[in-house]
Amino acid sequence: MQFAHEMQYKNPTDQQSSIEMTPYSPVFQEKYKTIYNECYHEMRKALGIEPFDFIQDDSFFETGMDCVYLLLQKDEIIGSVAIKDEEIDDLIVNPNYQGQGYGRNILLWALSHIDSKRVILHVADWNKKAIRLYEKNGFVITDTFEI
Repeated sequence: MQFAHEMQYKNPTDQQSSIEMTPYSPVFQEKYKTIYNECYHEMRKALGIEPFDFIQDDSFFETGMDCVYLLLQKDEIIGSVAIKDEEIDDLIVNPNYQGQGYGRNILLWALSHIDSKRVILHVADWNKKAIRLYEKNGFVITDTFEI
């Protein structure tokens, strides 16, 4: 049995992000697909969620990409996040850049660009590293459900 959590931003931080994010552009489609699949592959495999590489074809990019923002270094994607109303979704960091503070900076950037008093996100219990990041930055688990 596997679980996921809804987390809510309850303990606001006064810390600011030092990065600038760029709206998603189709010019980055293949790079985004590769990094997105790399970031979620191990988790999906561990949880038995197939396909392990979620983005299988171009249909993924047909809707919803207008809320995705990229952290770029030249033409390389360092990470990305989607802001969907009150939800921070799909916060990912390129595996080549993990452990360097980019996830935290992307999270802080998203928090400063969301227009809602209530901010939530969802995270698999499997992803302990992400849970710790979110907790250190003002989120608390408000619900747990089976996936």
